[in-house]
Amino acid sequence: MYTALLEMRGITKVYPNGVVANKDVHFSLREGEIHAIAGENGAGKSTLMKIMFGMEEPSEGEIYIKGEKVKLQSAQDAIDRGIGMVHQHFMLVPSFTVAENMVLGMEPRRGVGINYAEAVRMTEETARKYNLAVDPKAKVEDLTVGMKQKVEILKALLRGAKILVLDEPTAVLTPQETEELFRELKQLREQGHTIVFISHKLKEVKAICDRITIMRSGRSEGVFQTQDVTEQEISRLMVGRDVVLKYDKEILAVSEPVLTVQGLGVNDADGKALLSDINFAVRGGQIVGIAGVEGNGQTQLIEALTGSLRGVSSQGSVLVKGKDIRESDILDIRKLGVSYIPEDRMRQGIASEASIADNLLSTQYRTKAMNKGLFLNGSRIAKLAVSLVEEFKVRCSGPSQPIGMLSGGNM
Repeated sequence: MYTALLEMRGITKVYPNGVVANKDVHFSLREGEIHAIAGENGAGKSTLMKIMFGMEEPSEGEIYIKGEKVKLQSAQDAIDRGIGMVHQHFMLVPSFTVAENMVLGMEPRRGVGINYAEAVRMTEETARKYNLAVDPKAKVEDLTVGMKQKVEILKALLRGAKILVLDEPTAVLTPQETEELFRELKQLREQGHTIVFISHKLKEVKAICDRITIMRSGRSEGVFQTQDVTEQEISRLMVGRDVVLKYDKEILAVSEPVLTVQGLGVNDADGKALLSDINFAVRGGQIVGIAGVEGNGQTQLIEALTGSLRGVSSQGSVLVKGKDIRESDILDIRKLGVSYIPEDRMRQGIASEASIADNLLSTQYRTKAMNKGLFLNGSRIAKLAVSLVEEFKVRCSGPSQPIGMLSGGNM
């Protein structure tokens, strides 16, 4: 007899550069539960789940499914064992339709071609079965983030997943999309599925999860019934010290406006208004929020403020320190002290295949300090990268980590 649907015993993962992502981790799943894995960025959550999904091989340790020892050497091995994973950064082909993405790698055939009608039918049938409404013929690039996540979940379910791993599933969702996701996950649990919910949002963990495994610095700090631990206790185990969960805002003195938007209007190439008569100012020392339902111009506003809009006409002015930047390129705007962290950092924010140093250099490669004649100054670039990473660690006031841990996204 077995007591766990899945067990991971003594899992250790050491990368070639010496970074220890997991150290002697024990993890188990019960059938039909929603099990949270909580921890700070770099705690080892995602690495542990990638090992479960066959994307990484453990340096040490064993995996058991229904009491049987298994070796998962690829994602296909995990899929064959009924494990599916929805990654934090979606693994969808933007130019394909929902149906094409759903059957990718298991395409129904008609002669030598793909039977698209059958792909649509399979998508509709799976969506009805799990009550997750999607448009099979819609292009993925036109979908909202929440809808893309539904497609990823349905992809895993179509392939027979009974264990579903969700890596930071609410990181890019609106509150309304998060509530909808929670309803869908509870329905899946009622249908007998087992769900792993990776997150560091404690309110969400408490709201939906049955049990929680807490990780810190690559190790497990224990497994608890979520109803038996408070947010304060969870956060203490996550970071190793007491954490202030409530923040009392003070009234701060602010300076003159550093950003002023006056009568900003933007039309697309066809003359359709994307923005109309936008007016606001941001003063030094302020945090200004911009709120709205997705698709109501927030993206275009940010693009107008960061020099990313192309092929459009605009009216009004966008002043940074008194200079109108509407006709400035991105690098010139950066020189004025404007930076942008996009909602999709993997697609828009970084070159994921490049090194930390190369990414940091992307806005400074033109400067004389980074050039040595016809070539870039490699030693100076390396020193800059190390100094910026060290400064980042000091500003965050977090525990010291090897620089290598910052090169591969969330562990």
